[in-house]
Amino acid sequence: MDDTILLFEDEGYRSLLPLTYTRTAADIRCGIFTLRERLQARFGQQPAMMPREYLADVLGAGRWPLRLLSRNVPILLVNSRLLDITCLESLTSAPLGTIIVSDDNNTVAGGGTLVAARLSPALASAVFADLLQQQGQRVLNELQRFGQTVAIRPRMLNFPWDIVEANAELIASDLPLLDPTTFIPAQHHPNASMWHMQAPERIFVHPNAQIESPVALDAREGPIVIGAARIEPFSLIQGPVAIHDGALISGARVRAGTTIGPVCRIGGEIEATVVQAYSNKHHDGFFGHSYLGEWVNIGAMTTTSDLKNTYGSIKVTVAGYGQVDSGRLKLGCFLADHVKLGIGVHLNGGSVVGTGANIFGVHFAPKTIPPFTWGGERFREYQIERMIAVARKVMSRRKVTLSDAQADLLRHTFQMTRSERDSM
Repeated sequence: MDDTILLFEDEGYRSLLPLTYTRTAADIRCGIFTLRERLQARFGQQPAMMPREYLADVLGAGRWPLRLLSRNVPILLVNSRLLDITCLESLTSAPLGTIIVSDDNNTVAGGGTLVAARLSPALASAVFADLLQQQGQRVLNELQRFGQTVAIRPRMLNFPWDIVEANAELIASDLPLLDPTTFIPAQHHPNASMWHMQAPERIFVHPNAQIESPVALDAREGPIVIGAARIEPFSLIQGPVAIHDGALISGARVRAGTTIGPVCRIGGEIEATVVQAYSNKHHDGFFGHSYLGEWVNIGAMTTTSDLKNTYGSIKVTVAGYGQVDSGRLKLGCFLADHVKLGIGVHLNGGSVVGTGANIFGVHFAPKTIPPFTWGGERFREYQIERMIAVARKVMSRRKVTLSDAQADLLRHTFQMTRSERDSM
């Protein structure tokens, strides 16, 4: 494809906070891939990005992508919250000025949501200023003056629970995007005879995966994709599941609808949960219908509930919305980046723990914990430089260096969220 793909953020990133304080929605893992990875796998090019200003240094994205205009090729604008990219297939050959709008009344922006558009460089440049300010509604209003609108209802991230809701389906739909030279059918792996497999034709394994028997791989309800990971003995994996390179499954029960990102350590039981990357839930305890960001550490026997005793729908505190009824019977917790939970912490369904929080010494944690909170029986503000020092230690254990830009991002997030801690 000759078009340049340009990811943009709109007002909807706010309803995904605190998960989007330190990343764009395009970098939230859902299914096998993030949206950025999914677009690259499908169209063979690394998408450009117009992020919030304070994210630009970490993402390596220029704020004014003038180089995109200099190529003088059509620009394919794509909303960072888009999950299902099938709606882009016809757009790539559509006339310039074609605009895809979501007509779903449940979207976070009133008056419809700009999903994608195929624009000339001149028309794209006319809305760049608003794109840089995440003014998606203003961009949509401007583009509709010049282009042709197509109304559809694609799957998008509107609230945090949409990650959990969409994950199993996206694992299956992402399968055709896997590199066939990298993933082989499980029965062709040299050690396949040592594994107990159900529906082996739906199991795809990296040649460098270390799968140590006895292990059970059950793909009857959905595919299983295992990268260059290590699966220790006595592990049970029930698809649909995706496990990325460098992950360790330590005698765990990994149940349907789960994605384990790169370099994560998983033990105990986990179900219908997305673990972004570099996070540890290495010990016994249950996490279900949840999302864990990067550099999260879960202490032994820490557990989340994902079902109310009343079997009622679970409410979640959403930034700018207050308590929102998710409409979901089963829903766990949402942990932002760099969250640390000590041993034996219990989380109610719908709990939200903000960036950099370090919680310990409490049996039942509060349902909503602000970013950079320290403590348990008594909560106080976590001093940012101490938090960054801990982050450096944690990351160095995985041979990753916290860059100056990443440290500045944490400092900026700390300042942005100070008001959330005022009531502690």
